Amino acid sequence: MPDTSNPAAIGVSISSDRIRAVSLDASGRPAERSETALLAEPSISDQIASLIGGIASSTAFPVCVAVPGMVETGSRRVIDSRVPALKGADLAAELAPLGGKLSIENDANAAAFAEFSLGGGKGARNLFCVTLGEGVGSGLILNGEIWRGAEGFAGEFGAIVVDEEGTRLEDIASISGIVRRTRNRFHQDRTSTLRRLGEDRISFADILNAAEMGDDLALLMLERTGTFVGTALAAVINLLNIERIVIAGEVIRTPSPVLDAVIRRARQCSSARAFNTAEITLSELDEFAPAIGAALLALAS
Repeated sequence: MPDTSNPAAIGVSISSDRIRAVSLDASGRPAERSETALLAEPSISDQIASLIGGIASSTAFPVCVAVPGMVETGSRRVIDSRVPALKGADLAAELAPLGGKLSIENDANAAAFAEFSLGGGKGARNLFCVTLGEGVGSGLILNGEIWRGAEGFAGEFGAIVVDEEGTRLEDIASISGIVRRTRNRFHQDRTSTLRRLGEDRISFADILNAAEMGDDLALLMLERTGTFVGTALAAVINLLNIERIVIAGEVIRTPSPVLDAVIRRARQCSSARAFNTAEITLSELDEFAPAIGAALLALAS
């Protein structure tokens, strides 16, 4: 049983509806895991402190918090996030009472570092990690280190424009984007099993379930999602000749045609030599990847 009273480091990740925490033992391996719902009250920093307190009896250790948004390199402030309470937040100052060394990181960067260290990217020196979930994010590891860009804003894979109308990848490949696109086509397919749910009641889980049952509309929406992701991914492959690509997130986690479509389209749009040297694989750490990566970054800080 790991000694949770004195962990080597703790990583915390925040999503739109959950907070997760992971502690590392003395050997730097993940030990305790915990998660809870993200509530409107109390403050996010208070909820983080409470979650940490549940897996460690002291705070004399480094902590890294991974957030869904841009983190400015100099100030370490969260300058943009899909979680409204995080916009402009100075979590480092708010969590200062914990007493240990604290850092803030983008969640996609943290997930990439976790996969690079312990997951689907282990053994590679250069890695591109894509997360397809509530949003579309990515982290880039070059020569074993996170590439953050000039001010910390690198890795905005979801901002890549994928059609002549200026549509961003995130508008198409995020969970909300897939649901919206499916609802928009709802009345064009009278044979879909999704019709019995009603247009306004369709959820992402419903689309996945329908696809598993062979529903043509659901399969089409997921295949097209993979095609758009593959188109954008080809640009990364061509530009960086990347060694390993790890794809994570709810959109890809369950068996679906998304991954096959991603690989097929990436192959079509990439230089053959660059594509053949890029290994595309799935995440091995799933939803805890950002928290694990944050803990590893805390330990290395």
